[in-house]
Order: sequence, then structure tokens, then C-alpha cells
Amino acid sequence: MGIRACVLLVLSVVTGCTTSPEVRILALDRVSTGGAADEFAMRVELRNPNTIPLVLDRWTYSVSTPTGSWSTEWIATRTLPARSITLERLPVVIPHAAATTPLADATPASVTDAMPLSWRVNGSLSYLLPGQLAETLFDLGVSRPDVGFSGSGTSSTPGAEAPAVDRQ
Repeated sequence: MGIRACVLLVLSVVTGCTTSPEVRILALDRVSTGGAADEFAMRVELRNPNTIPLVLDRWTYSVSTPTGSWSTEWIATRTLPARSITLERLPVVIPHAAATTPLADATPASVTDAMPLSWRVNGSLSYLLPGQLAETLFDLGVSRPDVGFSGSGTSSTPGAEAPAVDRQ
């Protein structure tokens, strides 16, 4: 048995059976439209089904729209309480210079601002397993558990009610 397999076996015995947190994309709300970029807030629901809190580490996600795309990493800075549901808002900024469709180039901003915008999100959320050994292995880069998420839908215009989301 390799060293990595032994470490993972020890880690699973020490931490017990911990279930990954659940991530659902609720909506992508347009916050503002400026001369250089569109700003959005991605609403996310986090669910911790475990009997212990989970420390979240880092969001890594990409958002695509017909007018462009954006990828980033965002520090989570949150602990999910045991058996809880928490709402989070993550920033999304899509530069106008990244326009990829003729409609985006030819349509005045005042027209596109009021139009709903289709979007797709793909990403992952890394978190720490409980226990000192798990924390040490995380810090060493040996064990970095994460959970993937994705979703798509239509963004709301500023001040509008958010539409339903297609979950993947």
C-alpha cells in the first residue's frame, strides 16, 4: 500500500465518516452595470448534514454568460455549524471587454441592462475535515477535500425577483 493510501486510511479512521457539505446555486443577481463591467452576486445555499461543524476554505468558480466569462478564487472565511443551512453571496464581475457575441457589441448598454442574461456556473468548494491530523494534512497539501457544484439559469435585473435555477 502506498504512503498516500496509508495516510488517507488513517485520516478516514481518525475523522470518522464525514459527509461533504452540499452546495446549491440559487441565483445570479445583477447588482450593477457600469462602463467597464457587469457586477453580479451569486446566491448560494450551503448545507452541512454532519453532526460537527465544517471549516470552509476556498471557493473556486467560473461564470459564463453570452457577454463574457469570469473565473476566480474566493476565500470562504466561514465555519458551517453542524446540521445547518446557510446562505452565502459570492461576487461575480464580468468585464464588458470580454464580450463574445455580436448582440453584446451592437446593442446599447441601456437595452442590455434591462434584459435578463443567461448564465452557467461551475466550481468547487474546499473544506477542512475535523481533527488536528486532518488540519495538518490539509496544510501540507496531502488531503484537500472539496465538493463540486454547477448550475445555470437567467439573471435577474437590478431590483427584480430572481427566477428559478436549473441545477446540475
